[in-house]
Amino acid sequence: MKTRLIRVSIIVLTLLILATLALSFQNIDIEGRFLPTINRGSENLLGLKLGLDLEGGAHLVYQADYGTTTYIKTTTGVKPEVVAQLIEQSKAEILEVISNEENTEFYVKTTNLSDDMKTAIMNIKDQGLLINTEIELEMKDVPKPTEAQMAGAVDTVLRRVNLYGTDEPIIQQYGDDRILVQLPGIGGSRTTFSFKEPEDIELSQLESFISTLFVRSKPSIELSAPNTYILKSVSLTQEMVDGLETALEEKYSELESIQSIGGVEGAKKLIGKTALLEFKERTCTDLTCIEYADSDIGLTGDDLAEAYASTNSQTGEWGVNIRFNDTGSEIFSNLTQRIVGNNGKRIAIILDGEELIAPISRAWIRDGRSEITGNFSRIEAQTIAIQLDSGRLPIPLNLIQESSVDALLGEESLQRSLLAGIVGLSLVLIFMIAYYRVGGIVAGLALIFYTILVLALFKIIPITLTLPHIGGLILSIGLAVDSNILIFERMKEEIRLGRTVTSAIEVGFNRAWPAIRDGNVSTLITCGVLLFFGNRLGGGLINGFALSLLIGVAVSMFTAVIVSHNLLQILAALGLSGKKFLFTPEKTPEARS
Repeated sequence: MKTRLIRVSIIVLTLLILATLALSFQNIDIEGRFLPTINRGSENLLGLKLGLDLEGGAHLVYQADYGTTTYIKTTTGVKPEVVAQLIEQSKAEILEVISNEENTEFYVKTTNLSDDMKTAIMNIKDQGLLINTEIELEMKDVPKPTEAQMAGAVDTVLRRVNLYGTDEPIIQQYGDDRILVQLPGIGGSRTTFSFKEPEDIELSQLESFISTLFVRSKPSIELSAPNTYILKSVSLTQEMVDGLETALEEKYSELESIQSIGGVEGAKKLIGKTALLEFKERTCTDLTCIEYADSDIGLTGDDLAEAYASTNSQTGEWGVNIRFNDTGSEIFSNLTQRIVGNNGKRIAIILDGEELIAPISRAWIRDGRSEITGNFSRIEAQTIAIQLDSGRLPIPLNLIQESSVDALLGEESLQRSLLAGIVGLSLVLIFMIAYYRVGGIVAGLALIFYTILVLALFKIIPITLTLPHIGGLILSIGLAVDSNILIFERMKEEIRLGRTVTSAIEVGFNRAWPAIRDGNVSTLITCGVLLFFGNRLGGGLINGFALSLLIGVAVSMFTAVIVSHNLLQILAALGLSGKKFLFTPEKTPEARS
């Protein structure tokens, strides 16, 4: 009994020390030859990752650009609006009309068209509606993206945002053709502007004026050159830059130029780029190919016809199959013929400047079809195939929704959430100690251990905390208390029947365990259901609540059954077992075993 008590105490104490250390350091960076690489932490409270609603940032929604594009070329100037009106006669919705300066070439972007609509549009020139005008009319149908294409687009956006340096972005698909991008804590903007006419403006005065435009931030102004100013501020959208330009011209004089880099606009430009997939010839300068030189061979994602994951029919191992078009097949054939069997030569596959994989050529590939192997798991092979396919199949993305959360507003949400958590926990502890006495103290210590361990797990996993996460955490605290109450009530019943405190502890835990187990398992199942549907319906709020509740319930079971049990056993061993009034407010009969 004592051996088990000491062993459990050591385990609990070790977990407490490790969790405390994890929260004590703002950032955790572990890199070693024989150790896993762990990089965790942030500049926020306890180094926790905070989501958009707690730290501020940008919320962007992109939609895949698909439908029918009508290309029109004319020999004489015809206003695009005229052709647009004619197309509207086919009952097609006009999305966009773009033309060159001479109005001799323009295109009209429409929604997906039925066959009748296409026929009506093609009849435009046959009906002589454009008099004395020769036109060439071509319609290009861009099909709705497939599930694999959307997965590839999400992967590409995620890697780009990670390279951009945004802290714990949330990138996920919702619906069939949309991508949600949340960029918490996105960096500020650097805006450079100058006036056409030299202005004698004091920096403090200019800074004070701009502060009235951005009430919730504290911008700073620098004079980089005569009549040229640099504004460092919160992340500015293009709309905010336009507003700043108008305000400066109304207050002072006309601007010669204004340009903003970084922040939301920088991220938007990065996300909107077309994926760039390149195949290069790599020459290794050492045996392990740590040092190497890459040379361009003119092979890109445009030359890749398809990429998909499959298993080898002979070995059963997962691999990635690729097939090039005619141009790519010729280049790939020359490359593999040149480097086959040479361990110092490799084929580097690079997407957006980041290496995906660099395999060795084991054969001369003449037909442009090849299989990439390397002890891949199913998920690894599918991931590489999606990445390759996303470089070959760029899906145009249109920004259809943009909003921002002010950093100060996020800070206020965090402070209020922390205050709510502290007040709620304090009230629970006061009640527990007042009613259950020593048991309440034990429950309080267990809850403190629970809170430290859960926060440490949030940091180590890591999990980006949002308001739904905090809501799930606070609810799980209540469930943790509920488990302790079940145990203490069982103990009270046993003490009321005349058992000793030591005996009541063991019997109480044994009889309370089935109720604790069933109640918590049912909650875990509910969390699993919420996560299942949240992932498929794009419910970030649902996922955040369910995930934090799941972790909290799992840890609460451990603290109630292991930590609380062990603490009560320690108190009993220290000689408190003979003082029943410390464990129950009720009058107790004589003890029996």
